Amino acid sequence: MAAPTLIAALEHNVKRILMCRPTHFQLAYSINPWMDMQKGVNRKKAMEQWENLKSTLESSGAKVHIMEAQGAESLPDMVFAANAAVIKGTKAYLANFAHPERKGERYFFEEWFTNNGYQCVGDLDIHFEGAGDALWGGDQNKTLFVGVGTRTEFRALSDITTKLDDGTNWKVIACRLIDPRFYHIDTAFCPLNEQVAIYYPYAFDHVTQHNMRNETDLIPVSSKEARNFACNAVVVGQNVIMHEGNDEIANKLAKLGFNVRFVNMSEFIKSGGSAKCCTLAI
Repeated sequence: MAAPTLIAALEHNVKRILMCRPTHFQLAYSINPWMDMQKGVNRKKAMEQWENLKSTLESSGAKVHIMEAQGAESLPDMVFAANAAVIKGTKAYLANFAHPERKGERYFFEEWFTNNGYQCVGDLDIHFEGAGDALWGGDQNKTLFVGVGTRTEFRALSDITTKLDDGTNWKVIACRLIDPRFYHIDTAFCPLNEQVAIYYPYAFDHVTQHNMRNETDLIPVSSKEARNFACNAVVVGQNVIMHEGNDEIANKLAKLGFNVRFVNMSEFIKSGGSAKCCTLAI
């Protein structure tokens, strides 16, 4: 194999992650139960935490692409890049945010994806919040688990299926969220590989729990650690990067051969997000 071809093949297997620099991140409004306007955000500390997350991802083997928030001074939550879109191949199914405070983010993310070779699809009449509510997992990562609740509508499932159709065999399943603290699926569920995921059972209704178990093995996370955003983790190979203080689930994962790497995401948790919320697999 020629050297350029070998390099291309190796790069194809590297996990690629999009992050948006938190230049304008602050607690400017309240749209979820975690957002306490009395707390405020230490912006210097938030930038340091974001940079540490980025370097941890890179040292774990990921290639991180940075999007700058130029012109987005009024969009403090753009740092939560997970919500921008869900990706399949070179298609990006863009978010249509439920809250007006975040709707403006779509323009900037659509511009980034278009400039980087993605075909953008979606529907401005259907609420959908990207990979915050849509996670690939199960056998051969061919199941898209879509959180349905206050942020993403059930109607999104059929539209995603149609617009991300690439002729391959994959499916979308609805996962109904019932606890307002876990308003996106990525706050309560994290596929670790094709066989197993961690999740907080009580974020979902009983039918959803049953359906999820049909697609992947599930390791439950305690209520205490779920509220400490243990499920809002980023997986890079055998590395699982999550907010610090989740020793119980970390010990379980270590026994399965995973390497849990703790990072401090305290400033972002004030807005209801942690490590996974700040990243989008592309």
